[in-house]
Amino acid sequence: QQQASSQAEGRATNENQSTIPWYSKYQGPITIVLVLTIIGLVAALVAVLVNKNSSDNDGGSNKALAAPQPASSPVDPPSISFPTSRPTGTGQPTLLFEATIKKLAPLSGEEVFKDNSSPQYKAAKWIAEQDLLDLDIDDPRFEQRYIMALFYYAMDGDNWKQNQKWLSSKSECEWFGIDGFSAGCGGEDVGGCIKQSDDVGDYDRICRIGMGRLNNLYGQIPSELGQLSEMRYIEIQDDYVTGTIPESLGSWTKLHTLLLGGNFLEGGFPETFEDNEMLGTIFIDRNKFDGSFPNAIATLKNLEWLDAENNTFVGTMPDGIGNLKSLRILNVNNNSLTGYLPDSWDEKNAIEDFEVQDNKFRGPLPESLAKAKWLKDFRASRNQLTGAIPTSYYGFESLEELYLDENDFVGELPQTAEPFYGGLQELSIHSNKFSGRFPVEHFEDTLRIKVLSLHNNDLTGIISTNICDRRDASLAYTQLNVLTVDCDKMTCSCCTCYEDGQLVTGTGS
Repeated sequence: QQQASSQAEGRATNENQSTIPWYSKYQGPITIVLVLTIIGLVAALVAVLVNKNSSDNDGGSNKALAAPQPASSPVDPPSISFPTSRPTGTGQPTLLFEATIKKLAPLSGEEVFKDNSSPQYKAAKWIAEQDLLDLDIDDPRFEQRYIMALFYYAMDGDNWKQNQKWLSSKSECEWFGIDGFSAGCGGEDVGGCIKQSDDVGDYDRICRIGMGRLNNLYGQIPSELGQLSEMRYIEIQDDYVTGTIPESLGSWTKLHTLLLGGNFLEGGFPETFEDNEMLGTIFIDRNKFDGSFPNAIATLKNLEWLDAENNTFVGTMPDGIGNLKSLRILNVNNNSLTGYLPDSWDEKNAIEDFEVQDNKFRGPLPESLAKAKWLKDFRASRNQLTGAIPTSYYGFESLEELYLDENDFVGELPQTAEPFYGGLQELSIHSNKFSGRFPVEHFEDTLRIKVLSLHNNDLTGIISTNICDRRDASLAYTQLNVLTVDCDKMTCSCCTCYEDGQLVTGTGS
């Protein structure tokens, strides 16, 4: 029995041993190997990171560190004693920006820089932190470049039709509208600035702003432009310039051309332009000026051309206008001017074109105007003028266009052959009280006459066949385009007829 029991225990032991997995005896060594492998991998990864960081640090002297750009909300810049270069971020005002404001405050005032939507703030921000030219704050051109950036922001430069090179790294002398040539200003390799060889100006100073017409400028002219002391020429026409002409522009003592026509400017013309000895051309037509006619105009002794039509200027025209001997063209049509026409003309006047239509001038025509021997075009229609045409006017030899309609003139036209008739191309005297016979014979032998507007008067006479033949359209340049009479008072087979002040339909051609 004992032997049988021992044999049974041996079999049980053998059976138990056969149920234990074969790899159990290797479990301990395998675990040790896995742990050591993981430790090795971690150590290798740490070594790689340490080596990379060390490599970046070693290369720092040869490679600029790029500052991270802020996301939706900017962060404060690092605190430094004073910036040595412009920052790359767009956070709170930097010390360089603050130094820029301090520099520009005497020019623009301090208050405008407290408003981050003002053009002054935007221009200062740009030149301090974004301008790739990176002028030193003490550079002589720093303020000039700021002023032109201010002009860009004040006049909605992003929406101009042409704004090439504006706010670029190029010199402001090369920006569109500045780059170019005007008398005494600009040239090859200097853009719209004074040349170094120019002994009448400061080198590298802007002397022209020529934005042309229809360039979509919108806004008010910054008064800071007055600091551009070398300005000779400015043109911003047929755009959306609003506000007033800054008085500071009167400090442009070298300005010879001011072209601001076709905008929305209002107020008056600055008296600060008084006695400007260079100003020769002024276009302020088609605006909304509503102040008194500027007395300063009469002090511009070298003025040659003034176009101020289609405004609402009031008051009288200074008699000193006649003292402007170089004045060739004077156009104040369609304003609200009153008083008498200037009567201080003489033989030295160069006036060729004198236009005062659609105002409220009263009284007789100025006798002295007959002395202006170069006068070609005189237009005084739709005023409150009275009296007869002065007999001294019969001596006009250069007169080509005479418009006196819709006034209260009386008297007869000269019956004798006069120089007055020799050059006339357009004679419009309708809607007055002229009387007597119309001297048709003085118009029969000329091919120059294009307009004869005679209706609504008390004129009599016969329009001859010779004159009617001039209405032939095939005559082209020599055709008589307009021929109107009172057909109940004058005989005419080819005229456009009026009766009792009304147009008779079906007449004329």
